[in-house]
Amino acid sequence: MASKRATGGVTSTGGAAIANDALSLMKAVYANAGLDPDEIPVATHWPTIPSAKVASEWEQLREWVDQLRQRFEFLDHHVIPNCWWQHNGHVEALASLRDHELVSYADLAPASAPVDWIRALRDVAAVLRSWTSDIPCGTTHQPPLAALANLDQGAWTRHVTADVARRQPTGEINPHHDRDSTGEVVPGSA
Repeated sequence: MASKRATGGVTSTGGAAIANDALSLMKAVYANAGLDPDEIPVATHWPTIPSAKVASEWEQLREWVDQLRQRFEFLDHHVIPNCWWQHNGHVEALASLRDHELVSYADLAPASAPVDWIRALRDVAAVLRSWTSDIPCGTTHQPPLAALANLDQGAWTRHVTADVARRQPTGEINPHHDRDSTGEVVPGSA
């Protein structure tokens, strides 16, 4: 399984430059250790995988999930349903867990990293068990009982407008927000 993953579009303003600097540093560390810098495990942001790579990503994830289920008997159909690939939450959680495992067992990972991965496995398994109990699937996939409703744009606009109005200055000091850089309450800042 290749450890290089598709990413994109999830850095904040200025975050892209920091991410590039960090990646450059990691590549230098890998190269100095005699490892292939292009094999640095990186996180998969599932929604942004390009169409040219997604079939390969699906196959790699399916193979990994099959192996995971064989390795850990508690990951039965109550945790990972047979139709997991038809439930986006399961897909993204499992892809994240796979990425965590890759990093935890990378050549430069500290000896304590596998324990962190086992904790992540425990936590993600609990989330998956909860999500699986909320879906109607048994031995075969069932569509959700209720389709997601479209956002009522008018209700949304009214809600945001009301919240903005509620937050307008009243002349009273808000001790949670009306503070200077030292943390002192600023009189008359409301």
